[in-house]
Amino acid sequence: MKHLLNVFDRMNVYWAEIADQNQTEKQVKFIRNILKPQGIILDVACGTGRHAIPLSKEGYDFVGLDISPNLLKIAKTRLSSMQLVKADVRHLPFKPQAFAAAVSMDTSFGYLPTEEEDMESLLELHQTIQKGGGLIIDVFNRKLLMQKYTVKQPVNSKPREYPSFSLSQKRTVDKNGLKLRDLWTVCGKADGKIRIFRHTVRLYQSQVLRDLLKQAGFVVTRVIGGYEGQQFSLDSDRLILIACAK
Repeated sequence: MKHLLNVFDRMNVYWAEIADQNQTEKQVKFIRNILKPQGIILDVACGTGRHAIPLSKEGYDFVGLDISPNLLKIAKTRLSSMQLVKADVRHLPFKPQAFAAAVSMDTSFGYLPTEEEDMESLLELHQTIQKGGGLIIDVFNRKLLMQKYTVKQPVNSKPREYPSFSLSQKRTVDKNGLKLRDLWTVCGKADGKIRIFRHTVRLYQSQVLRDLLKQAGFVVTRVIGGYEGQQFSLDSDRLILIACAK
C-alpha cells in the first residue's frame, strides 16, 4: 500500500505544483455551491489544502486529513491556522458524528489496495458524519477513460510545463477498466535531474460506487458529470456523487 498512497508524498512540491493547476478554482466553486458554511467539514485526502484553505478563508470550518506528511507540511505553510490531521482514512481518529459534511475531491478515492478497504473507508466516514450530513465524492469517469486509454501501448501526453519542472505522462487503463496507471517522468528545471513516479488508482462505475455508498449507510441524492453541475452521462468528464448520511 505504501507505494500507492505515498506517490504524492514522494512527489512533494512537484505534486503541489501539479495539483494547484488542476481545476482548483472550479472545484472550490463546486464545493461552495453544494455545501453551506455550517458545521465542521472534513476534507479527505486534503493534500496541500488547495480546496480547504480558500474556503476556510471564506468562513468555512474545515479539517484537513491526509496520510502524506510532506503535503500536510505544505498545507501548514500556506495557512498556519489550518486544522490538519495525519491519518489513514480506514482508521479515522475522530469521535462519532464529529463532522457536518465531508468532501473527497479530484479522484482522492480508490487508492487503497482493495475495494473492500475502500468500503472500510466509507464506513469510517459514515461514523464521523452527522445524520443528514453531506458527502461529496469526485472521481474519474471510468467509461470516458476506457474509451481514451484502453490500448495495448500507453498513450503519451505532450510534456507539460510547471514552475520548477516539466512532466511527461504515459497513461493506460487495463482491459477490464478496473485500474488507471500513469508513468510520470519529471525533469527538474534547476538541476536537469530525471525522476520517475508510478501512479495507480481504482476506477469505479457509477452504479458500483452508488452501491458501496448505500452499503456504508449513505443515500445518493445526485450524480453529476462536471464541476459546472452537468448531468452525468457516459462521456462526462467527471463522476461526482452527492450523498447524505442516514
